[in-house]
Amino acid sequence: MSKKVTTIKDIAERLDISIATVSRALRGSTDIKRETKLAVMKMAKEMDYHPNLLASSLSSKKTKILGVVVPTINRQFWSNSISGIENSAYEHGYKVMIFQSAESFQKEIEIVETLANSRVDGILLALSQETKTYDHIQSIIDRGIPVLLFERVCTEINTSKVITDDRNGAKEIVAHLINKGKKKIAYLSGPISLGVCEDRLAGYKEALREGGLNIDPNLVLEIDEFSYSAAEKAILTLWENGVRPDAIFCFADILAIGVLQACKKLGVNVPKELAIAGFGNDDLSKFVSPSLTTMAQPSFEMGHMAADLILEEINAEERTLKFYNKTIKPQLIIRESTE
Repeated sequence: MSKKVTTIKDIAERLDISIATVSRALRGSTDIKRETKLAVMKMAKEMDYHPNLLASSLSSKKTKILGVVVPTINRQFWSNSISGIENSAYEHGYKVMIFQSAESFQKEIEIVETLANSRVDGILLALSQETKTYDHIQSIIDRGIPVLLFERVCTEINTSKVITDDRNGAKEIVAHLINKGKKKIAYLSGPISLGVCEDRLAGYKEALREGGLNIDPNLVLEIDEFSYSAAEKAILTLWENGVRPDAIFCFADILAIGVLQACKKLGVNVPKELAIAGFGNDDLSKFVSPSLTTMAQPSFEMGHMAADLILEEINAEERTLKFYNKTIKPQLIIRESTE
């Protein structure tokens, strides 16, 4: 048999005071006598009272909850971003609900709708790689729920965004490879349809042009998933086809580490025969051998900034159409894989 849930009415009846007095005492109202507050708090503890957060949110019109949607949580960039979001949310008295889209457009639609129906105060979203249309996001915004896009964003939706300076970051790391005397530089990317992959491709091409090198389409490698095995397979296939770059810039560290594994199988010396650079500065990039040159993304700071911005919008006295576009600059970290 389930235990009866204690309500503020039960506390009021036990103390022979009004429900309104109990409610104000539990909220810490200053117009309630100290003795009354203490009596209410003591009785609430004795009766194992727990507040009904949904009822409170309906009366205040705020749940104090943020929804967060990322492609996955098993990559360091996303987990660090979530930590930054949670840190900011906690500082402001908010909690977070975290969901993974698993790179699925349909799952992203369902999650966003679930969060909206759960009356979250705002949603922070990084798009899945399958997402090409954005009606599901616009409909949430039209319902008055703030949405902020981070890292994986689109230009079609008018909302606040927080991104990495991917184009210039890619340009800087490819320029580093050119300065090391590399002439045949490949780019290993995720799906180019993702804006972030396209931006890093643009930076790669810009660096080649400015370095006086030709852009060879055969050296732009696109894979469908962000995994060690997919990257390893791509390089093994490249070598089997007789295409031998002297350097490779990888969209993410996870791909660069997969390339390192392929080089070990092929007997390719890194960095003498093939210099390798990644993007992200995952912890593992420091400990692989050789250690990995990369662009450090301040992912925790990105998450914290994203949460700060959406909370500012949520708690503004008047909703405005002012949106923020914040860009965070990555930092080049040079290690053994390009030295």
